[in-house]
Amino acid sequence: MGQSLDGVVRSTFLRTIAFMPDELRRAPLSCWNESVFRYSFCRHLPGVDEGVQPFVECERIDLVLYRGDEKAFVEFKFYVHPRRFDPYTGVSSGFKGGPSPKNLHEFQRCVQQLHDRKSVPGLSKYIVLAYADPLSGSTPGQRYSDYYDDYRHSDKGVALNLHGSASPIEIDGEVIQAKLFTVGTATVDIAAGAQIEQAQADPAKSTGTAELG
Repeated sequence: MGQSLDGVVRSTFLRTIAFMPDELRRAPLSCWNESVFRYSFCRHLPGVDEGVQPFVECERIDLVLYRGDEKAFVEFKFYVHPRRFDPYTGVSSGFKGGPSPKNLHEFQRCVQQLHDRKSVPGLSKYIVLAYADPLSGSTPGQRYSDYYDDYRHSDKGVALNLHGSASPIEIDGEVIQAKLFTVGTATVDIAAGAQIEQAQADPAKSTGTAELG
């Protein structure tokens, strides 16, 4: 049957990013958004496995993939520093949006909502994240890399694990980073938790505490 649906998602992610530099030479980064990024992913999907059925924007999920008894929910996030242009002159008049706590909260909400969707046997959940920052650092304010290079989700009950990443793409003065995450429920080590509670209740009985003489 070939690789699992999980393997298909990861291979398609890597294939999408590998072809991205050529795509960006045809359509610059300013023409890209999450929908274009998702289209590029879907375009490379048949090259990995023709047997996977894609469904776009299915009940507010960016992309749903089906193959046999396996299914995947995939959300896409694509962040750039968008410029504002005068429609009559084409002259740039600054930036609109960009990296900020508001943007970070949007990503956190996406992770949480995907996690909270009902889990069923054979279902996997993914987030495909790509973000671009200027190489020169000339853009005012913060950079997406400040938020996402080493992102840790605030809800410890959510297991957001890095499942794949690609080498940075440098093109037209920008550097693009791409990451694939899996979303699940964090497991709790009950035995370890019980030991911690016991140690807190009676420090003298804690085997991990050394006595000072």
